[in-house]
Amino acid sequence: MKDLNLYLIRHGQTEWNIKDQMQGSKNSPLTENGVLGAKITGKYLKNTPFIQAYSSPQQRAMETRDYIIHENDNVIPSTELDNLREMDFGIWEGKHVPLLKKEIPEFTTYLTDPGNFDASINQGENYLDILSRMKEALNVIVKNAPQDKGNILVVSHGTVLRILLCVLNGGDWRRHRDQDYFPRVLNTSISLVNYKQTEDNPEGEFSVKFYNNVDHLTN
Repeated sequence: MKDLNLYLIRHGQTEWNIKDQMQGSKNSPLTENGVLGAKITGKYLKNTPFIQAYSSPQQRAMETRDYIIHENDNVIPSTELDNLREMDFGIWEGKHVPLLKKEIPEFTTYLTDPGNFDASINQGENYLDILSRMKEALNVIVKNAPQDKGNILVVSHGTVLRILLCVLNGGDWRRHRDQDYFPRVLNTSISLVNYKQTEDNPEGEFSVKFYNNVDHLTN
């Protein structure tokens, strides 16, 4: 039976984050503040005995993961998991968000009405597709955990983490982009998800213990 704590963290701030450009399958470098945020997060978690560390295969996530585990007092095996990657925005990749808002009516649907967004417009991914693969990623992580109990670091991305955590918290995926309903995931914020498997519940259950914590960045 398993009892695992998954520390889900968004990567550090990037150049495209501060320039308000769409960043999904394409990458941009971590900013100085992005590196600092990752290091501070690592120092905050330095005494947490992680048994495994994962990230998406995208550079900004791998670098954030590595900065975090470099600060840890323990030797932590690390690897990449493709399903943790950010949503693919297709032909919107790298585009300036205010310009998309102005010129593409369907972009407003993407931002405010996930249930009616059709990714054929931008040749990217749909919301239910990313939710499905993020759920699969967590299932792979808990299945392959090297121990039945312990802590696992997972570094991923803002859009995919937001919909996943909203649903794991009992929310409606169609409302996950409503800031009042479920706030956006901040860079190097920490969300804690527990996975518990018992004899009464052999399939196991995920539960969100806290979401989007940035106390370590502001103290």
